[in-house]
Amino acid sequence: MLDETDLEITSQLAKPHLGRCGEVRTIAVLFCDIRDFTNLSQHLSPYDLMFVLNRYFFHMADVIERNGGHVQKFIGAAIMAVFGMDDSPDVPLHAIKAAMEMLDAADRMRPYMKAMYDRDFGVGVGLHYGAAVIGTLSGGREEILTAIGETVNVASRIESANKEAGTRLLISEALYRQVENQVEVSDFIRVRLRGTKERMSLYEVIRLTPDAEARLSAQDSRETIRFAGRQWTRLAGEDEIGDGERRVFELDAVDLVVLRKGERYFACDNYCPHMHLPFFEKRDPAETGVIRSPTGREIPRDSRLMDDLGLVCRWHETCFDLQTGEARNWAPRLQADGTSKGWEFMGDISKNRAPIKPLPCLVKDGVLWVALG
Repeated sequence: MLDETDLEITSQLAKPHLGRCGEVRTIAVLFCDIRDFTNLSQHLSPYDLMFVLNRYFFHMADVIERNGGHVQKFIGAAIMAVFGMDDSPDVPLHAIKAAMEMLDAADRMRPYMKAMYDRDFGVGVGLHYGAAVIGTLSGGREEILTAIGETVNVASRIESANKEAGTRLLISEALYRQVENQVEVSDFIRVRLRGTKERMSLYEVIRLTPDAEARLSAQDSRETIRFAGRQWTRLAGEDEIGDGERRVFELDAVDLVVLRKGERYFACDNYCPHMHLPFFEKRDPAETGVIRSPTGREIPRDSRLMDDLGLVCRWHETCFDLQTGEARNWAPRLQADGTSKGWEFMGDISKNRAPIKPLPCLVKDGVLWVALG
């Protein structure tokens, strides 16, 4: 006999989305975890560890969502994501594309981690494809949409198998059979996953085929136009970046920062050409404060936009001209040996005076465009 709690839990009235009863769907489940996280956590202060995790989660969640996935939970240093909750096309392929882009995002964090904390950084990713129960769980007022079932458990164990296999990305045979003519693999292994009785084949994917890449790019690519002899890529509405503000865009070819001063927009690669570290963090620009170099030097969280259209690098305080890209005032605080204080292990940077490369911006019909070529 149903009591009031049963009626509340099972009622599907006025629920526009998946309810607490759940439903079975075929989905792709992804797990990603930081390698050697225990060692990393022992060498970082709690503040620095939280900062690194937030940076890592931010970039990974962005990749997942751009590929049609849903972040389900953060478990320590691990991320669980699900693809296929909304009946989107090419779910298996989008999940694999997200996994490979997550590896790329982790690789982009490596020089940052080396410079900031003198630590290497890497992740492993595992993917499985199969049936799971999708529904909402609640222990109070907040409801959480999640996936439950053996497919989830197997995906987690596949991610762990990377450690023994010495790989970074493994997918199950069930997922491979969905995409076998659309991906390239370097190898496969036969393993008995923890908690299972039978051996299963796992495949190490290295890339999508050119045809698969082209098809997904056609689905996901930003709009482009031909104007005044240039190819322009659409970025955002012209009012999405306020006066004196900036915004970071992750494009296929470059991580781009766009800065606005009055009615003018300026764009360049978001990485300092000397330290190979980001000018700006990809996060809410309202967040302020400092971070610390491995030797304790305080570093602003963002580089500075000057009233005279100069960009002051937060790493070595060189001021670049946003219009020409040239350095107006080269690294005023370099030490006698050419190193930047607090970053001595990066070596002598005094001889590398490469400019930044400004990219043309265009406002047309209320839309901001950039010419990448």
